[in-house]
Amino acid sequence: MSDPHGTQSVSRRWPAIALGPVLFLLVEFFFHPSLSLTPELQAANPLASSQAVVHALAATLWIAAWWFTEAIPIPATSLLPLVLFPLLGLGKAADVSRQYGHEIIFLFLGGLLLAAAMEKTRLHERVALTIIGIFGRGQRSLVLGFMVATAIMSMWISNTATTVMLLPVALAVLATAGEESGSGPSVDSKFSVALLLGVAFGANIGGLGTPIGSPPNIIFQNVYRQKTGLEVSFGEWMMYGVPLILVLLPITWLFLVRGLSNQTADGPVAEAKSGPLTKGQAWVFGVFMVTALLWISRGDFGPWEGWGSRLAAQGIHLKDSTVAIVAAIVLFVANSSKGRPILDWSVALKLPWGVLLLMGAGFAISSAFDASGLTLWIGSQIEGFGNLGWSEFLLLLTLLSVVVFASILITEFASNTASANILLPIIFGVSAALGTDRFPPDLLMISCALACTTGFAMPAGTPPNALVFSTERISIRQFVRAGLVVDLFSLVAIVAMMICWWAVRR
Repeated sequence: MSDPHGTQSVSRRWPAIALGPVLFLLVEFFFHPSLSLTPELQAANPLASSQAVVHALAATLWIAAWWFTEAIPIPATSLLPLVLFPLLGLGKAADVSRQYGHEIIFLFLGGLLLAAAMEKTRLHERVALTIIGIFGRGQRSLVLGFMVATAIMSMWISNTATTVMLLPVALAVLATAGEESGSGPSVDSKFSVALLLGVAFGANIGGLGTPIGSPPNIIFQNVYRQKTGLEVSFGEWMMYGVPLILVLLPITWLFLVRGLSNQTADGPVAEAKSGPLTKGQAWVFGVFMVTALLWISRGDFGPWEGWGSRLAAQGIHLKDSTVAIVAAIVLFVANSSKGRPILDWSVALKLPWGVLLLMGAGFAISSAFDASGLTLWIGSQIEGFGNLGWSEFLLLLTLLSVVVFASILITEFASNTASANILLPIIFGVSAALGTDRFPPDLLMISCALACTTGFAMPAGTPPNALVFSTERISIRQFVRAGLVVDLFSLVAIVAMMICWWAVRR
């Protein structure tokens, strides 16, 4: 499991630190790729050359090594592109630093501030307990209620923030239900394991539903737009994510509660808060609903033109990040029932600024892949795959399965955000080399982003996993055993859904 402080013991730290520069030097001195570009491609990528490919790969391996081993804190590693890329001629310092202020990052920041407002007004408790109360007080029903609540909330305020909010509620249920012994927390109770894993897995699954649900989703949006000039809107993403939630959530619930009775569990869930919303809760709920509606309706849906396109025709170009920041500013202005602003700047101390740096580093890496020609070189190495003589269906099925399996495997042992940062540019290169008409880059890259959020087996796989495991109420064996099965469910579901989308498009 990742060290929450981002440090390691001395015996492990220095070898991990050395690994990054060693890989960098090995690539610089012993890797000699050949990159041949047509005049058109060279004109479009003036910095691209065989030497630039070496520099980009060497720098990326250094960054990836420190991310995956956590030789130094992940946010600190995320600052490396600001130094390495300008020094290696992969971009001007101003251009590299601009990636850390990308509008996609402000979309995520707005979502985090909205989550902070929910937590401060305790609206999250009211929403969660209301949803949970609908499903009843039986043990199996409570697990389902918590999973549905975390999934719904994770769609809109990030799966990490949702887990932070609802985990204490789940622990309170276990405490009052007698699931803790006087000598310490229990790791043996089937109900404890099912409920806590339900919170973690429900948050991961719910994070698939919208672009802001999990960092890999939002990283995909930027990388895809950067590579293709096209955009997958908020609503379009939901057409991929929501069906996946509807498949994975009930299957995972049935797996977790197998052998669990539905006897009544007492606890605070039985008494969901009633009465009218407070002034602060009403403000936050209203802002949240308007924000969600604007996010969903900004993009075009077939013949229906979204409000974003209509404003663009008038020369006004707004993005989802604009909506998110406007929502946050409203919550800084609006007062709660105590006469104080709902949000003040003290909430900024609790925001995961390191995650925002990590996302910025990923955008910088993606830009360096393009500028250096590394994307083109990676694609050229696997062009033979498309000439195997297999049917297009079998080729796509194989490629999707490899992409999803590799993404899940890597994210089990590394940050899902770091994994997406490294994998998405590579997968676009694969699609471009094999033919975007035969192997659509959006389907392959969305599969990767979704898979990076479905690392269920290891505590380090996703932030919700780590948070639940940190309660010390679940053993590593229980976590891995349950998570591997859900990983398999996810692999099959993602590949099957993407094959269905591919068939519909044909």
